[in-house]
Amino acid sequence: MRILILLAALLLSPSLFAQITVHIKPNNQSYLSYEPIHAQVSITNQSGRPLTLRNTGNDSWIEFVVKNQSGRVVGQITPAAYAGTTIPTGETIRSSFLLNNHYDLALPGNYSVYAVARTPDQNGRQGTRSNQGYFTVNRGVPSWKAKVGVPGVAGDEREYRLIDFNNGNSPQLYIQVEDVKFSRMLACYSMGRNLSFRQALKSIDRENNLHVLFMTTPELYCYTVINTAGETVKRLYHKTAGSTKPYLHTHDDGSIVVANSILYDPEKEAEEQKKFHKLSEVPGGFEQ
Repeated sequence: MRILILLAALLLSPSLFAQITVHIKPNNQSYLSYEPIHAQVSITNQSGRPLTLRNTGNDSWIEFVVKNQSGRVVGQITPAAYAGTTIPTGETIRSSFLLNNHYDLALPGNYSVYAVARTPDQNGRQGTRSNQGYFTVNRGVPSWKAKVGVPGVAGDEREYRLIDFNNGNSPQLYIQVEDVKFSRMLACYSMGRNLSFRQALKSIDRENNLHVLFMTTPELYCYTVINTAGETVKRLYHKTAGSTKPYLHTHDDGSIVVANSILYDPEKEAEEQKKFHKLSEVPGGFEQ
C-alpha cells in the first residue's frame, strides 16, 4: 500500500511530466581556437498548454554542461543569464547559444555539451536533459601572417593571420586578429568558402587594413577588407574579366582595388539570364 501511495505521488508530481523535449546540435563539427562556437537548441512543448520558460530566483531556465576530452566539466568563466521564452502548445522553438561567452573553449581538443532546460515548477536540481553534442577545437596553422601598427595609437600592434581550415562542412578561409601588446585575440571567423588550389592574395593599405582576395567558386572571387579591430568593413564578389584572373592593385596613394574583374551583382546576373531562351522555348522544327 505504501509503495502504491509513493508511486501515485510521483505520478502526480508536475515536475515529472514529460512537458518538454530538448535537442542540441553544435553548428559545426570542428572549430578554430577563439572562433565563436554556437549550439542550436530545439525545445518542443508537450505540456498541452502554452509554456513560458523563465529564470526563477538563482536558477536559470536553461544551462549547459560542457566536458573536455578527459570527461572533466569545463567551468564557467562568467555567469550565464538567458532571456526567457514562450512556446505555444505543441510547437518547437529553435535558438542559438554562444558557448564561448561563458566557457573557456580556446584549448584544442574534443568536447561534448548537453543542455538542461527547466519549466517554472522545476528547481536547479531538476530539468529535462538534451542529447549530447560533440565538437572539436583545433589550433590551426597560419598560411600567412603579418604585424601592423594601429593608426593613431602609439605602441599598439596587431597580427593578422590567414588560416585554411575545414570546419566539417567545407574548406574555409579564416582570419584571426590578435592584439600583440596584450596577447588577446580580437577576432577569429571564417571569411567564406575557399578553393585553396589558388592561393589567396593579400595586401595592407595605408590605414593598415588587410585586403584579401580569394576564390570562393570556380567563377567568383571574394574580396574582403578587415580593419585592425578585426571587423569586416567590406565584402564584395568579383568575376573574372577576360582570360586573366583578378588581382589586388595598390595605387601610389596606398589605396587598394581589385583589378581585372567585373563586380558581381546577383540581381543584374538574374536579369541577364532571363534574356536567354530555354531549349523548351525554341520554335518547333528548329534543331540545334
